[in-house]
Amino acid sequence: MEKVIDLKNTIDLDNKYYLKVVNRNDEVLDKTMNIKKLKFDTILKKEKILLSIDFNSFDRKQYKKILKKLLFIKKMVSKNRIGIKEDSKILLGYIINYDKNSKDQNDFILAINAIFYKTRYERYNYIYDTVCDYLDKFFYGKNLCDFKDNQCGEKRGTSSVVGCCRHYKYKLIGPFCFKWVICEHLTKEHTCGAKCISCKLYTCDYLRKKGIVFKIKDILLLDVFFRPLQKYYIKYMVYTPKEKIIKRLMIT
Repeated sequence: MEKVIDLKNTIDLDNKYYLKVVNRNDEVLDKTMNIKKLKFDTILKKEKILLSIDFNSFDRKQYKKILKKLLFIKKMVSKNRIGIKEDSKILLGYIINYDKNSKDQNDFILAINAIFYKTRYERYNYIYDTVCDYLDKFFYGKNLCDFKDNQCGEKRGTSSVVGCCRHYKYKLIGPFCFKWVICEHLTKEHTCGAKCISCKLYTCDYLRKKGIVFKIKDILLLDVFFRPLQKYYIKYMVYTPKEKIIKRLMIT
């Protein structure tokens, strides 16, 4: 996921928040709270807090727990308690031992960005679009499906030229209950008009044999912010437009 902006030791987040990248721990220790050691009762005793994120002090296995705690605290304390306003922006805290080429670290920062959206609806939209962009970029320009003469590798030797974009659809008349149809969201240019995250996460047997599999538990933004039933809908609401999926997530 490549949405993080690193410019002159500053990482700009959305909603006017930003983080500063520093090299020495003692620059920030006296005025920050370690994100790994956040405690709700301690925060309540302070008027303002700044976060310190030392990537050498925790690993990928701890990301989910840390982020969930920060999300809980952000919901429970007053909105102006975390971060300090500087001019028109809000300094959220400092990052130590940051490797801008680390996908894991950048995913962690994207999750922090998600936490500081004002509403759950805005947060879900941000997560949805960010993950979809990541999945699109993963496939873009690589021809991982081995398309040739409008046929993917899985359908080679058949008459199908629509890849995965066909599904069973219920019908009320005729001798059979279902018919095999092309997805109604497939455009004339053979692109998806639905921006369906479930379809983007899906990989067929042909891709799985190549080792290409997307699991929700491996995508930090999806794993941290959604409950089990929501994850079920994210995985299985194929052939469904973004708006309907977001609506389902909001009421689940």
